[in-house]
Amino acid sequence: FHCAVTDLTMISNAVASTPQRFSISCLIGERDAAELDLDIKKDNSILILPSPSQYSVKRPKTKEVVANEFVGIVDQTGIFYCHASKGTSPTRNLVTVTLINNYSKGKEEALSLFVPVHLTVTTNKGDTVHLAMQVLSSQRRDVTWKYNGNYFYMTHWGDVSNSTTVVTLENVARANEGIYSACFVGDSPINGAWMRLIVRDCGSKKWGADCDKDCPECLNGGVCHDSNGDCICPPGFMGMRCETACREGMFGRNCQEWCRSELDCVGLRFCLADPYGCSCASGWFGHHCNRSCHRDMYGADCSLSCRCKNGGVCNRFSGCQCPTGWRGQHCEKSDRAPQILDMASSLEWNLDSSPEILCSATGNPLPSHTSIELRKLDSSVLKVESTAQFEIPRLSFEHAGLWECRVSTNGGQDSRKFNLTVKEPPCPNTPPKLLEKRSKQLVVMPVDSYRGDGPIDSTKLLYKPMETGDSWSSIIVYSREPITLMNLKPSTRYHVRVQLTRPGEGGEGTLGPEAIMETDCPEPTVRPEIDFSSLEGRNATVRWLLPGNDGGAVGAASGFLVQLFGPSPSGEKLREETTLLNVLSTKFYNLQYHQDYTVVVRLLNCGSLGPASKPYHFHKTFLLSFPLSPSPSGPSSPRNVQALPLSVSAVQVKWQPPEDPNGGIVKYIIEYQPVGQGSLHPWVDTDDGNKTAKDVTALNGSTLYQFRVRAFSKVPGEWSKLVHARTQGDGELDYGVGGRPGSEGYQLVVAVVGSVTVTCVTILLALLALFCIRKTLLKHRRNFTYQSGSGEETILQFNSGTLTLTRRPKPAAESLTYPILEWDDIKFEDVIGEGNFGQVIKAMIKKDGVKMSAAIKMLKEFASENDHRDFAGELEVLCKLGQHPNIINLIGACENRGYLYIAIEYAPYGNLLDFLRKSRVLETDPAFAKEHGTASTLTSQQLLQFAVDVATGMHYLSDKQFIHRDLAARNVLVGDNLVAKIADFGLSRGEEVYVKKTMGRLPVRWMAIESLNYSVYTTKSDLIRLSVCLPGGTPYCGMTCAELYEKLPQGYRMEQPRNCDDEVYELMRQCWRDRPYERPPFSQISVQLNRMQEARKAYVNMALFENFTYAGIDATAEEA
Repeated sequence: FHCAVTDLTMISNAVASTPQRFSISCLIGERDAAELDLDIKKDNSILILPSPSQYSVKRPKTKEVVANEFVGIVDQTGIFYCHASKGTSPTRNLVTVTLINNYSKGKEEALSLFVPVHLTVTTNKGDTVHLAMQVLSSQRRDVTWKYNGNYFYMTHWGDVSNSTTVVTLENVARANEGIYSACFVGDSPINGAWMRLIVRDCGSKKWGADCDKDCPECLNGGVCHDSNGDCICPPGFMGMRCETACREGMFGRNCQEWCRSELDCVGLRFCLADPYGCSCASGWFGHHCNRSCHRDMYGADCSLSCRCKNGGVCNRFSGCQCPTGWRGQHCEKSDRAPQILDMASSLEWNLDSSPEILCSATGNPLPSHTSIELRKLDSSVLKVESTAQFEIPRLSFEHAGLWECRVSTNGGQDSRKFNLTVKEPPCPNTPPKLLEKRSKQLVVMPVDSYRGDGPIDSTKLLYKPMETGDSWSSIIVYSREPITLMNLKPSTRYHVRVQLTRPGEGGEGTLGPEAIMETDCPEPTVRPEIDFSSLEGRNATVRWLLPGNDGGAVGAASGFLVQLFGPSPSGEKLREETTLLNVLSTKFYNLQYHQDYTVVVRLLNCGSLGPASKPYHFHKTFLLSFPLSPSPSGPSSPRNVQALPLSVSAVQVKWQPPEDPNGGIVKYIIEYQPVGQGSLHPWVDTDDGNKTAKDVTALNGSTLYQFRVRAFSKVPGEWSKLVHARTQGDGELDYGVGGRPGSEGYQLVVAVVGSVTVTCVTILLALLALFCIRKTLLKHRRNFTYQSGSGEETILQFNSGTLTLTRRPKPAAESLTYPILEWDDIKFEDVIGEGNFGQVIKAMIKKDGVKMSAAIKMLKEFASENDHRDFAGELEVLCKLGQHPNIINLIGACENRGYLYIAIEYAPYGNLLDFLRKSRVLETDPAFAKEHGTASTLTSQQLLQFAVDVATGMHYLSDKQFIHRDLAARNVLVGDNLVAKIADFGLSRGEEVYVKKTMGRLPVRWMAIESLNYSVYTTKSDLIRLSVCLPGGTPYCGMTCAELYEKLPQGYRMEQPRNCDDEVYELMRQCWRDRPYERPPFSQISVQLNRMQEARKAYVNMALFENFTYAGIDATAEEA
């Protein structure tokens, strides 16, 4: 109330013919009307009567108080006040509205000799104001003016002009505000008339404590409030600037009230909060508000002139109705449809970037910053921050798809569609790979593969030492070639990571996996010298020394690297050997005859190499400067040795003859042994030297063996390399398709399956017979078994006034007492709801001597045991919950002839789902919807209040540790004063976690992830149901339940509805978090929604969008 004018209206029937018909009513349009005190009082300080006025004040409704049953005309004459107050504090009066009723019999007959030209006059601080009274008498007498009952001014009868007496006030201030009256000198004040002057505490079109703020343009006779800048609209208009006309006969801040039986509010006088004052309703004027506006006039008191141009037609209730192509209060402005300029058809942006999208438009009127919007065709809407520049904060994959830039003015609409592609910045899948390391360099292959979208624009390699606190260094390259890191520290470990970048803003991907790479030891500086070599058959020994033969000159080194290269021109490296630092020779085996070789020796320190020795060349026909000739050594090793398993105990070994037989081969020897065993090396040999295969037998099954072969001439030759083979296992038998073992197995399976099938059929028949017998018995018994909240088996019995719950195996009984209703005190009326197994009937009941409406719930005769269980469970829940304004409360229960009847509060407006659908004015009154640009008769504040009520009720349930499990709009009822109440507790559970163990159809659109995946229900699951109801529409519109069942567990969430504010959607997303413990509690939700309600901001946009349709949901597919 401190940030907005209270919606308080006083109404009097100015045409009442007798005091008994005269009445004054005071209506308040605030939601918390029940918490406010309303009262109508008559002023006794200005018009002092010999005895108090006789009338009665009643409050027939929560939001209305009525003063009537006036005894005489004097009783109804004077100044009346309506007070709206709260509590007993000194500042308890929130607002007061003043109404003046002058001495009159009604109609056009006046007992007073004066009539005010205007009953109230509103002016600004510092203005000059003229207060005028019309003199109805022809007497030539002086006129006395009084201010708040005290003498103020005297008008000589000669100064009365045109039967009007006028008093002028200059430079008015708040001190001049009050009640002014006029009467002939010497007459009783009752024969005079009263009027009221209201002075705004600021100058014209200004408001605020310092009067430094500009008032909005209040249209259609609205008055700017000097304290908060709100426009107080005349009766018959609404909106932030009073720009919207109500339907004829409607009034109130949101046009929510109507004039009931009076035709178009004729004969009614309305008084609103200051600084508006009093007037007739829109379309009427006169002292008794019963005269229609003259031609070309409209509005309250018919004080506004239409002056319609360009074919506009004046409507006395709403003003000019303009033809197509024109707009404005007088149809003076031409419309030219807006047109969007220079809009690309396809845009590409990177994930998590914040792109700025330009949308320029022209037209008449020129599109303003509020008339252009950017929206995704199936969800979110962005309001422009400047005339043509939009920003999508933190782009996500949900933003990808078809977008539309739309501009809407009074001249028409235009739109351009474009496709927005969201690219994921690339990120390496694997750590960078080390290709080569030196003492001060690392050669790195930055990326092997990556996820996300290309192309790769640049590659950044980041590195820093592990042991020091140095910051990251980086190098950026624009190719995918290996990167060399220079100027590193020897023997140092480095963290190395890669970041890839694609073109465009925000194209930098996240850092890839980390690798740890170590630089090599410091490089040796001494160059070895090859000294001499020697030959032994096909083997060669190479020796070297260090300069000066001084080991102390070596410096940092750990050994030698000896490399053997093939002949030119390729110079292929054939072999490489390493030795310790104190070993100055190495031996190369099995060299080829008649070949040229080159040897190079280097000092080695860890992986760092020193300078190479001078290359040492082998002569073509001599090895190490000695001729290569046959020697007494044996043949070279056999080639291409293979071992092939034959059975569980045999392996065949095959080979090719050696390249150098070194004389004639006599035989081959095959040596073998199990791998990893230190046993003796058995061997076999061939009969002659021509055989190149041998079967090795007497082996162990499923055992891995190693084999090697060598040839014999005069002396044994060189061994071949080891080869491995595993013998077969004992069970590796393969039966044919039609073999005997398969046939016998098949016959066995058939026999087993047949016997099991017969057994199952017999059991099913027995269960079916038992079920039929049990069902027959249940028709004659009213003891029901159902699962209680504790999980124990519970037997339900009803007695008079108690619900007895006997849990097995505990012998003690738990009784829940409910209020008893007598069967004779229930008068059934109409069926208001019906399901497969139960129905709800409206009834008039009598409880404690008071008659009231109620809804009676009952089960049908053929209801199942599960239905009786849920029905009794609902009564148990209602008994335990107690009373709360935002849940449907239990009135009582009655047992009659073995059946249980539950009486609950009656909700006159039905369930919230049907109530919302009935508000669809686009379907019920399309002309009104298009004229006012709204899709619903409900306001944003009313929808938000529904959310506040539901959140408050769920907060109460969660505090009681009850899980509703079926919260949806269909299970919320709308009671008096449009208060939402949570209902249908048949599935509720009084526990913190409930696991559903039975099969049933599920309302997928309203369910939490844990409920879908694991059938687990908590108060956090109920939170999901509340959040999808917040926008006031069908959740996941356009998607089937099958699609939702697949996508929801994968992280998909409902996109922002077009009519939903960002703050509400963010609240919804908090409720949709995967982890239940991360979701806010109902207490926090209730506080946030209450703050939104107090802010009086339009969190739900009720405007009518282009091509707007309501969601068509297949009822048969609503559950899965």
